[in-house]
Amino acid sequence: MKRFLTCLFVVLLVLTFSCKKAEEAKSAKPEKTVSKTERPAEEAKSAPEPAEKAEKTAEKVTALDFKVLEQLLPEKSGWTKSNVRGQQFSYGEGQTSMAEADYSSGESRVHVIIMDTARIAWTMGQFQQMVQMGFSAKDDRHYVKTTKINNQPAIEEYDYQDKDGQLQVLIKDRFLITIRGNNIENNNILYDFFNAIDLKKFD
Repeated sequence: MKRFLTCLFVVLLVLTFSCKKAEEAKSAKPEKTVSKTERPAEEAKSAPEPAEKAEKTAEKVTALDFKVLEQLLPEKSGWTKSNVRGQQFSYGEGQTSMAEADYSSGESRVHVIIMDTARIAWTMGQFQQMVQMGFSAKDDRHYVKTTKINNQPAIEEYDYQDKDGQLQVLIKDRFLITIRGNNIENNNILYDFFNAIDLKKFD
């Protein structure tokens, strides 16, 4: 009998606790509903108007004509410059341009590209991501590292076995200069080519 009363008492406690929980859940639901309906209204009040959004969008940049970029390609004493060419590209409302040239000295070759990205981020490939991460890597054959040249973000890499190197520098968050070298002992010549470019003309 005692055992039965004990069991009955436990059951009553469980039922009482369950009913209390159900009542609390019911009373809590309206409060959640009110907060959910009020939140969008508050967000709508604080959200900027379309005109304000338009003012905050970046100003559209028009890429320079590739003929202008061709004039920025450097001259380097002791190197023969050839095959100067340029191109213009359009992507809907966006536009980019580039100019490039080949250079030779004995068995060594250098290729220079000047690209006006018009600040279109994806045209720079992985350059910005690597610079932001401060990426670097090296092994017995090759190295790549982010650096700064004339206080401008840059990526340098070199292959010891193939004697190939590359230097990329982003000028004023817009002009991406790429200098590639083949059959070069180190990247010093790539820096020489970069220093031969008149950066004042990019203002």
